[in-house]
Amino acid sequence: MDLDEAARELYGLAPEDFTSARNKLADQAKADGDAAAGKAIRELKKPTLAAWLANQLVRAEADRIDDLVQLGDDLRDAHASRDGDRMRELTSQRISLVRDLGRAARDLAKKTGHKVTDTVGDRLAETLDAASVDTDAARLLGTGRLTSALRHVGFGVVDESGEPAEVTPISTARERRANGKKATKKQAGRPTQADKRAEERRRKEAREKLDRAEAELAEAEEARAQAEAELDANEHHVEDMRTAVERLTDELEKAQAELERAEHRTGSLERALTRAGRAATSARRRRDSLAED
Repeated sequence: MDLDEAARELYGLAPEDFTSARNKLADQAKADGDAAAGKAIRELKKPTLAAWLANQLVRAEADRIDDLVQLGDDLRDAHASRDGDRMRELTSQRISLVRDLGRAARDLAKKTGHKVTDTVGDRLAETLDAASVDTDAARLLGTGRLTSALRHVGFGVVDESGEPAEVTPISTARERRANGKKATKKQAGRPTQADKRAEERRRKEAREKLDRAEAELAEAEEARAQAEAELDANEHHVEDMRTAVERLTDELEKAQAELERAEHRTGSLERALTRAGRAATSARRRRDSLAED
């Protein structure tokens, strides 16, 4: 049993059966002489409940999962062509489909005795939403072997811990179904129509990622230029304020010196006033004395 086959089997089991079944398959591979496969199988992680539900949907609702991924492709096309009406129509369809898949997941869980809390339901909805807007998330979901719920953020897809989610190299259920429906084999080494469509899809995804990266770069460059301009303006403002402070400090020192001189002169004038008052009093007395005589 190779890793792909083991993973398909294990991630289809109930969460409580995962660990014992994984260890049994790992021991079996090691006993068969494939220690590397045994080690790889033993390292497979048990899925969270939200991830387990998503894996069950891939198996039980394959067509609707395909529809969800296709809606994502159509939405990106509508966005690229700036078709607002089409985008609104597709967005409404996506919301409805995610809601229906959520109900289907709750029914699956109920049949196996598992309770879906609001938190788990929200994480499942985030996983389905991520698959409809991000091709990497769609590929992760399509493997049917998620270990964690997914969430789409500005620069990619993260798991429940907030760490970047890695795209698994194992083939997705969608790809396996497509391969199983091939009616003819490749002719003399020439690519089939399915190969051409797959290659065109890969090129389209690469172009879309490049366009997003270029848009993010342009936005970052614009933000950097704005920050640089604001910094330059602020540095000029700081220099102007420093000059103003130096000027005001000099004026303050001069004003303090003038104040000290004025205060000193006030003392002199007060003493002169006292002397003048005494002299006036003496003069008034002499005048009054002469007037009596």
